[in-house]
Amino acid sequence: MKTDHKEYTITAYTEDYLGLISRINAIFSRRRISMVTFNVGPSEMEKVKKFVIVIRETEDSVQKISRQMEKQVDVLEVHYHRNPYLTAVEHAS
Repeated sequence: MKTDHKEYTITAYTEDYLGLISRINAIFSRRRISMVTFNVGPSEMEKVKKFVIVIRETEDSVQKISRQMEKQVDVLEVHYHRNPYLTAVEHAS
């Protein structure tokens, strides 16, 4: 059975908590998922961090990761979407 790995961007908003980056990274490490990019910085809201993570996985796997990230105590919300640029390139070739 062929799995269809596509590029997804996961965006998470979290409280500014020491050690949260390690906990988020552990979610991906346990599942043996490589991150294409991993950026963390301030968000538009004070005392809230914004994580932007890009991975190549199946949609089912991305949904599971998003739900697991939401279960973290200091995570406020998580969203994911498929990268539109990659979709345009796939259709062009």
